[in-house]
Amino acid sequence: MPRGSSRILCVDDEPEVLEILSDYFIELGFAVRTATNAQGALLEAKRWMPKALIVDLVMPRLGGLATVERIRRINPGLVVIVISGRVDAADIVSDAGVSVAGAFTKPLNLSRVLATLIEAGVAPMTSPPETARDASAARTPTRVLVVDDDPDVREVLAEYLASKGFDVAQARGGEEALEHIRESCPEIVLLDITMPGLSGVDTLRRIRALSADTCVVMVSANADVETARQTLALGATDYVPKPVDFGYLDSVLALQALDHMER
Repeated sequence: MPRGSSRILCVDDEPEVLEILSDYFIELGFAVRTATNAQGALLEAKRWMPKALIVDLVMPRLGGLATVERIRRINPGLVVIVISGRVDAADIVSDAGVSVAGAFTKPLNLSRVLATLIEAGVAPMTSPPETARDASAARTPTRVLVVDDDPDVREVLAEYLASKGFDVAQARGGEEALEHIRESCPEIVLLDITMPGLSGVDTLRRIRALSADTCVVMVSANADVETARQTLALGATDYVPKPVDFGYLDSVLALQALDHMER
């Protein structure tokens, strides 16, 4: 089944709900991204084109049904599952005339949500993303280079990625990162935007000149998010805001690692 059929976008203003959904579906082999509001959901829908949307019915500002309507303008074939704390969620959706694959009341019966997704044609990858236990058996683990001038951030990311079975190297800045790329050709680079000396944006440009196939994921502080979006036009594959959401990072890296294995 095509890889895109495993992509799920989960939208809820409750972080605890998003964490439960993300952990459950990533473990099953789906690719998952999350958003806490309609604006974030629309951005993810445009740049990632998910196969399915799991969305809370009641959210601040723009509600779940309005979010569905806007995202379906981008992706008319989207499979939609509505979740809500209201017991009459299904009736509300029906009265609104919105076509959905299912409507579920919180606390969620995740196995029923899964069955609904699969029935609608949204299936996990052929094999789940690599975890620490199966990555140890892989012959060629994906090489990841972490580039950040903050040693604490760099070390936390490196330790986390190593625990997931990646072959991890570190660089303190842009020039050192370029040396690593020339010598070891990592498949994935996590690149901080704001660094002294050679900036993340300039480093990205030079990486693209050295290696068109290297996946570059920008790591951005809150003030850098707009710049991070602009780097997508320069060839970045994605961006991850700081502080890093490791569930979100997992979904980004799972897709890139799968790309590497399929080449």
